[in-house]
Amino acid sequence: MARNLFEYHPVTGYRFIPGIRARIRHEGGGYLVKANRAGFRCEHEAVPRKPDGVIRILLFGDSYTAGDGVSNRFRFGDILENLIPRAQVLNFGLPNSGTDQQYLTWREFAGGLDHDLLLLCPMVENIRRNVQTHRLTQSAFNEQLVLRPKPYFVFENGGLVLCHSPVPKAAVADRQSAAKDTGRGDGPRDGLHGFFRNLTRAVDRRVPGFRCLTQRLRRLALPEEYNSPQHPAWLLLREILRRWARESRSPVLICPIPTFGHIEGCIRSGPYRERFSELGHELGVEVIDILPQLLAESREVRCKLRFPRDEHPTPLCHQIIAHALAPRVIESIGAASNTGARQG
Repeated sequence: MARNLFEYHPVTGYRFIPGIRARIRHEGGGYLVKANRAGFRCEHEAVPRKPDGVIRILLFGDSYTAGDGVSNRFRFGDILENLIPRAQVLNFGLPNSGTDQQYLTWREFAGGLDHDLLLLCPMVENIRRNVQTHRLTQSAFNEQLVLRPKPYFVFENGGLVLCHSPVPKAAVADRQSAAKDTGRGDGPRDGLHGFFRNLTRAVDRRVPGFRCLTQRLRRLALPEEYNSPQHPAWLLLREILRRWARESRSPVLICPIPTFGHIEGCIRSGPYRERFSELGHELGVEVIDILPQLLAESREVRCKLRFPRDEHPTPLCHQIIAHALAPRVIESIGAASNTGARQG
């Protein structure tokens, strides 16, 4: 996260500086960040009452949803708004966040807003962020990377217990200190595992495709936290989404956003897709699987879906995601309208 774009918030940890307008340097040519008065990259203000005749959609996710690397108009949420007549999409994407912070964002800023649909777009790697007590970010005083506290939930006795509330302001200088201080940290992803991960990435920079090849040969299914329905990280993510869906006053759509490792065919996607499918059946909520549409593109096109160095979606990727979502969103809104008409 760029240090001059965000401000501290006691509930979510941070948000965009309300009303900020900033041009960000980027390998894609630079992009414009514009935030509304609530502190989110959205072209609309988050006023309680929606305009007459408007279909309002509340959108949540991390940096893929917020649109790191692209200007507002190129994001899938803004494109989706243009594809659906009378739609207004309120984008509450929060870069570098976990699903826990996204849920808290909804409770703090959006739960009381008049709306027609709740669209949740957790990037599948959020499952790892939810178990972290700190997130790596840039110091406000120098270029040093530090770990800043985040709100997080502990899943105990069938319920969620919120920790770091309010969120502490003090940053931790290194990962070892955070792990010692909290007892959580990144766990097995550090140490020897982290050494080989970093080595593979270093070789991949010299021999493009090396990392993907090794993942294919090992038939990896990542993140591995999805491989068992009883994995603690999945149980936590599932409970956050269950609580969120059950507290919603509107229809809910869940769209897991795959990693580029899934899109490029480097790692297997079956486990995460199976977990979300099971959750959808359990909750009676539609889960939109956009991976088939992305995989249907040619390898040449898929190579253009992310920036060469920055692993965030390009405008082309945002466009494909929006077109994959639009028919399902329209169907959901239509079904909800018909149900309301019959009840009326």
